[in-house]
Amino acid sequence: MKRAIRPRRAIARASGFTLIEMLVAIALLAVIAVLAWRGLDATVRGRDDVTSNLAETRLLGRYFSQLQFDMINLVTPDEVFGPPLRIRRDELVLIRHLGVGNSPTQVQVVRYQLKGHELMRSASQPLSSLSQLADALHHMDDFASVVASDRARGMTLAVWVPQVGWTGDQKVLDSTYARFLQVHGVSNGTSVGLPLPRGIRFTVTVGASPVEFVRTLPIGQ
Repeated sequence: MKRAIRPRRAIARASGFTLIEMLVAIALLAVIAVLAWRGLDATVRGRDDVTSNLAETRLLGRYFSQLQFDMINLVTPDEVFGPPLRIRRDELVLIRHLGVGNSPTQVQVVRYQLKGHELMRSASQPLSSLSQLADALHHMDDFASVVASDRARGMTLAVWVPQVGWTGDQKVLDSTYARFLQVHGVSNGTSVGLPLPRGIRFTVTVGASPVEFVRTLPIGQ
């Protein structure tokens, strides 16, 4: 009985893969590698974005905490013979107490500002006279500053004045302080409850996909 003899081509076919099959396998591996890389890249980018946002949120938290502390220590208009709080476009300027313990009373000019996309806080050196205060108010660009965010898109300010409500009009603020000085001159216990600004609302928009942060803080102690 004779064995069947396979054709030589059939034997070669059974011993390996064809070139086409190898090319198809390589193409599939390339597609899988590209998909995996895109997934990994998206994961890394997402992690970096989360880390960056958390760091920025912490800085904004400190920024608002400092604003709250400054507002608590805001001077009264009779101490500086004028408005201790000034609102401008993308800018808040205030004058605060700086005396600690039994040390001589000093004041400091503080500016919160949106410059380009940078949300900044800057402050003067301690000031002990009205002449130094006037000079500092004319040289605020020389103050040392700290940037809380370089992705800010907008900044809105408003103060609460009794019988007026929320306002961002500096003229209303000036007239309110002027009435206080005209009636009382020197601050005393009867000034409590007068129509001075009693609160401030600070709104800032941050990020490429804008996120709005709003803080409402009391003014004074």
